[in-house]
Amino acid sequence: MTIMDTKDLERKFGVTAEELAERAKAYESGDWSPGKTTRMGRPPFSEDDELESITFRIPKSRIRAIEMVIAERGKSRSEFLRDAVDRALKDIA
Repeated sequence: MTIMDTKDLERKFGVTAEELAERAKAYESGDWSPGKTTRMGRPPFSEDDELESITFRIPKSRIRAIEMVIAERGKSRSEFLRDAVDRALKDIA
């Protein structure tokens, strides 16, 4: 594990301790101008379309088949299922 000193942190993040203190003071006083906010996690698929979970049951054999495919392709189970739904909807249209 590498321990960084103040100068290392300032170089890495491009902000000084004084600038951080100033920003913290503005935030705490309600004068914060957030600009671009960073969100943790996966980026949204669409800014104007809310996501909703769906749950359904399928045989374990199909799940094993899905797991084999996603392991080969480097996808998540959710990504694989979203793609499958998109393909099915495209075929119907």
